[in-house]
Amino acid sequence: RFLGLFAVATLLVACGGPQESASLKEAKAVHEQLTRISDELHDAIFDAMAPLEEQIDSAMVAGDTLMAAQLAKLEGKLDRIHVRFHDWSETVTEIPGQACTHDHSHDHDGHDHGHDHSHDHGATLPDGLSDEEILEIQQALLAALDSLKADFDRAVE
Repeated sequence: RFLGLFAVATLLVACGGPQESASLKEAKAVHEQLTRISDELHDAIFDAMAPLEEQIDSAMVAGDTLMAAQLAKLEGKLDRIHVRFHDWSETVTEIPGQACTHDHSHDHDGHDHGHDHSHDHGATLPDGLSDEEILEIQQALLAALDSLKADFDRAVE
């Protein structure tokens, strides 16, 4: 009997302990997806905003105040989406036991857009959540990100 318990204990240690639940595996997959999408969206927002100030100035110099006003309106929309993005990013939580592997530096060639891009996440998961609850949180974060991305896509159409 002792030998049987020893074999089970050895197997658990060798395999890294108990297996993850399907919900936790899915939560990790959703988190990886939202990480990829958020990195892409942040870069797209920056890329869309970067040339606008110069384009507005050029339109004003050319006397095209209508174009300058349209570009300024777009710049305002993108700035609001950018702020919402960073508000959303403060709610992102890591999966317990999963190392953070995504880049929070968002260094855009020295461009400072008025806020800090520290590596710290703004939210932490409370202790004692079930794997299903962790999955629901990750799915809610992804849904909010998808909404932000849709707003960005509409703004730049």
